[in-house]
Amino acid sequence: MARSNTAWGIEIGQYAIKAIQLERDGDAVRVRDVVVIPHLQVLTTPGLESGDEGSAAGAANILEMSLSQLATQKQLANQNVVVNYSWGGNRGFARFAKLPPVGPKEIPNIVKFEAGQQIPFALEDVEWDYHTFESEDSPEVEVGIFAIQKDPLKEFLSLVSEKLGIEPRAVTLGPVALYNALAYDRDIARQNEPFVFLDIGTASTDLVVAHGTRCWMRSFPLGGHNFTEAIAESFQLSYRKADGLKQESATSKYAKQIMQAMRPVFGDLLGDVQKSLTFYEGQNRGVKLKNVVGMGSTLKIPGLRKFLGMQLGLEVERLERFAKLTVEGPEAADFASHTVNFATAYGMALQGLGLATINVNLLPVSSMRQQVWARKTRWFAAAAAIACASGGLMFARHIIDGGALGSVEQLNASKAVLASAKAQQEQLSGQSADVGSLSKNVLGLLEDREVWPFILHDASTAIRAANDDAMVGDDLSKLAAGGPRTQTVLRDLSGVYKLDGSARTIEVTLNVEFMADDSNSHLDETVCKWLEDNAKRADAPYEIVKVSGNNNALTAMKVGADGALASAGGSSSTAAGAAGAAGAAGADEDKPFESFTSGGGGGAGSSFGGVTGKRQPSGNTQINRPGGLLGGAGSGGSGFSAGGDAGDPAYGPRDGGQGGFARGSSQQQSESKVDLEKTAPIPARPSLYPPDSTVYVGKVTFVVKLKGEVQSAAPAAEGM
Repeated sequence: MARSNTAWGIEIGQYAIKAIQLERDGDAVRVRDVVVIPHLQVLTTPGLESGDEGSAAGAANILEMSLSQLATQKQLANQNVVVNYSWGGNRGFARFAKLPPVGPKEIPNIVKFEAGQQIPFALEDVEWDYHTFESEDSPEVEVGIFAIQKDPLKEFLSLVSEKLGIEPRAVTLGPVALYNALAYDRDIARQNEPFVFLDIGTASTDLVVAHGTRCWMRSFPLGGHNFTEAIAESFQLSYRKADGLKQESATSKYAKQIMQAMRPVFGDLLGDVQKSLTFYEGQNRGVKLKNVVGMGSTLKIPGLRKFLGMQLGLEVERLERFAKLTVEGPEAADFASHTVNFATAYGMALQGLGLATINVNLLPVSSMRQQVWARKTRWFAAAAAIACASGGLMFARHIIDGGALGSVEQLNASKAVLASAKAQQEQLSGQSADVGSLSKNVLGLLEDREVWPFILHDASTAIRAANDDAMVGDDLSKLAAGGPRTQTVLRDLSGVYKLDGSARTIEVTLNVEFMADDSNSHLDETVCKWLEDNAKRADAPYEIVKVSGNNNALTAMKVGADGALASAGGSSSTAAGAAGAAGAAGADEDKPFESFTSGGGGGAGSSFGGVTGKRQPSGNTQINRPGGLLGGAGSGGSGFSAGGDAGDPAYGPRDGGQGGFARGSSQQQSESKVDLEKTAPIPARPSLYPPDSTVYVGKVTFVVKLKGEVQSAAPAAEGM
């Protein structure tokens, strides 16, 4: 797959759609955008097709609504998109085999023979691809064969194309994307020890063993859906209520009964994992598995991680963060709360950037060929138009020099043909987003350097119009006065360049948070109204042609005592998801049969804005004093003590009376604590909003149509 500077990875799961856009930043990648869209109902809900569980919509209709919501929120047209295949519980399949010693030219023929043996369907009925695993220290060549049935894949791609308005550049399997993400993020190829990745999803579980440049994977149909069904059967509840009870099991007063109901599923999951790991160790003599990295929302069930670790005799670690992903801005906290669910989408975006270790593509060959020809056709059409124009010029030259036509009317007709060919070429060039768009946009960075000061001026002035005078003035007495207030804050601003026929436009998005008596009309009557009233101005280098606000899709946030914003339980899925993540993060997962308490830490998982600047209380602000000059925080061997003079307190004690550096620190050092709140207190930043008030998060979008030359500077913002 050709490399691109940005790529979307979209995981279409049974519980939600997770999408992440990555951008190459030198040798690293960073997150440009991220979104989680939970389905209206879990797609594994029993009886969904027949209208049970209080909904007449089938699983396909619910998935269509989620895809349409994603298309509404994000601009995916003409983007580099990679999706996973997960349709009707069918996730495709992977097979692994060792090849006989043959030359490189013979490998494709041998692989095709192996595919016919390994795939349980006729090859003409599946889309399949393969990847060879080789290493310098071993002559063996192993092959991974990946396949999807054609008919379900065609139906799946038709739905994605219709609802998202895109043609994916690639289709892959969830376990493959999972391996690509962790292989890149943890430099698996450079590690000498094997890693086990366990992704417990809603309908199935993916297990991947990665060792150096090789991997092995298996999926089995057991996941969070089975835990929900066990609770529903035990408590005689509907599937939807049982799923809610499962998510609240950490804090429920029926925690013990819930855990007892799920115990049989624990055993089934353990059995499948044990069989898979035993099979792998049997096929790879001398390999000893030690560590398991777990992910997926199901792993948040209290006690599941500890249960698996004890029964398997392995250290089970839950994925908390990615080593090579950088997330900036207001999405950082929200992304951190969903890290455990984003590995698959991460791997697909890496494949779109050309950074995947296993670069298999199960997109139908006809679709790939169509995409390639669609890109080439634009170049062919432009070349043909240029050729016609060149031929017309030669013909016109012959006429001018006294050729056979000899009439003014025929000469004009030839010129008309030439003009028509040139117009067709310009039209094709204008319609193609790929032909010359990169160079035009680079030049546009210089051409429009005077435009953005005007956009910033208009945005800040429109926001100012949405505030009380006390909020933007310098009268402290008015600012300190109590009572209702109208206050609007600009969180961030972004713009997207587009072509509207022959005109260039910029779609500007203002993400705002505000307090107002009438939240439903506040943005329309203030920010939007100012932009509409000032749409046409002689001094501005553009005309505002479209203004819209999202008053009907606001997120209600509650201001805490410390000034931080947290979900107010509104209808927004973003707020609800953040609140749920915060609650789940607070559970003591390793003590399933003891009392449960909600997590502290100031609700970082659900916080959107209004950060107070003060260290949030965690119940323990003391840290261990470092041991020695090179010591790190912590005790019990977590730091290093310099081995200097025994009498020199700067070096600390020696280990066994020997010189050099000794691992760990003495008991006296490890017991010495430093209270950060007393030694280095961090004062609280004043909150933007009064405590216990409600703040709404929304956005305003306006489109500017560029015109003519611009002035050298933007007008100064009055009163800003």
